[in-house]
Amino acid sequence: MSFALEVKEEIVKKEFDLICQKAFLCGFVKYNMTLNISNHYFNFEVSSISNAIIRTIYMFLKNLYHVEIDIIIMQTTKLKKHKTFILRIKERAAEILKDLNIFDADTNEKIITIPVDWSERQQRAYIAGIFVACGSVNSPETSNYHLEVQFIDEISAQTFRKLLHKFHFPFKIIMRHDKYVCYLKKSILVSDFLKLIDAINSVLVFENTRISRDMVNSINRLNNVEISNQQKAMKAGEEQAIMINYLLDHNLFDELNDNTRKIALLRVAYPDASLQDLSLLLESEHNLEISKSGVNHLFREIKKKYYENQK
Repeated sequence: MSFALEVKEEIVKKEFDLICQKAFLCGFVKYNMTLNISNHYFNFEVSSISNAIIRTIYMFLKNLYHVEIDIIIMQTTKLKKHKTFILRIKERAAEILKDLNIFDADTNEKIITIPVDWSERQQRAYIAGIFVACGSVNSPETSNYHLEVQFIDEISAQTFRKLLHKFHFPFKIIMRHDKYVCYLKKSILVSDFLKLIDAINSVLVFENTRISRDMVNSINRLNNVEISNQQKAMKAGEEQAIMINYLLDHNLFDELNDNTRKIALLRVAYPDASLQDLSLLLESEHNLEISKSGVNHLFREIKKKYYENQK
């Protein structure tokens, strides 16, 4: 099961009172239904590949409207075989859609906006219904944080973005094929949106996975930096050893001062040692307290002497 489907199934397992059931249905049915209208026939259908989601929608419709509902199960024959569960509402269909603030059969128009007197709880339930109907979120296992909600018309996408702006979510809209996609990219925004729609367990999974992966990435970055620093130190040590051997071979070594000769001999003996290691070796073997920057200064003297005699 995908992470997005896990989120949706967690949402529908929450407790909804009748007011929030109605708001959730408004969001879900509005962006999931197939509407069938003719002169003497009016019904609508909703569908899902999740048994848990369709059972919740069935229960909400029964609780609110006490109507007969046809249940249809379709088996796909594609590579990823799964069942699609369909609810067909024929009885009082126009009345239900009007009461849910979805479709007005008198004007034959879909209703995009929500009532202005809805509470925050109702709005959150409505947003949750929309996400369950046409939303998706990437697994936190991936490095690409992405949550989106797809609409077939621009006015629905713009209305959704405006509603979510009230909750401080800066959704952006792009066209993908023939859909208008409202999306979030930042991990903190994705996490906060999951909190908004009460997918608390999914938030914990999301955050734990994200933190664990980010920690591993941070450790890897630190290791890469350390390896890079070691490689640079080794290269510098090899270059310094070449310079020191040149000075020895050309009888120029004794022109260095005493401390510089001592650090030079330590470098030849320990070609892979860091500046800090050499500083400690000076103290232990020669009772000289010279800092890492001081050791670096002595190597600059060696380098200067080497290049003076290369001219």
